[in-house]
Amino acid sequence: MIIINVTCGEIQTPVGFLYVILPGILNQTLSGDCDQSWYLQDGHLIAVPANPQKLIAPVISVSSDRLVTSRCVNLNHQIICDSADGFHFSRVTAFRARNQTAATPNPDQLWWLFALLIIVILMCFLLRKRIFSCFRRVVLSICQRTDSGIRDPESGVQMSFRSDDPLSLNESESEQINSSMFRG
Repeated sequence: MIIINVTCGEIQTPVGFLYVILPGILNQTLSGDCDQSWYLQDGHLIAVPANPQKLIAPVISVSSDRLVTSRCVNLNHQIICDSADGFHFSRVTAFRARNQTAATPNPDQLWWLFALLIIVILMCFLLRKRIFSCFRRVVLSICQRTDSGIRDPESGVQMSFRSDDPLSLNESESEQINSSMFRG
């Protein structure tokens, strides 16, 4: 299968959207008895060059090397050839047309985005213990710097002492008083 990626703007003409078969493919078919047919991407037959009067929408016209449609669609062109000497040739050309002005992403891009999302979720799942332990260490480190109480060295538990007596000093105030007394 040959895949030809085009934009709707590239194949648009004043009479419609023009799908052209590559000359190399047509040259291979000249030596035998060949049948051609055009299909929508979903497999519905829409045109046969041998019978150009029988066209199904969105086809406007058909010939052995081209097809014109009224709207931009994804198409498949199939050639099947059999010769008297037993030679069999079959070729499918898939035309994948993108509308560049559309806001919807290309289906191939959606698969990549979906795959990337799955990978990120999987990495988060596998690394969750490391991420949370690092986060926990950072938070504890920050909390230890801002603590004003005393930690029990064995358990690491914060101990706070508080007195309801307004004349009592908390630990930091008493340290400031003691250091100023010893300086002077």
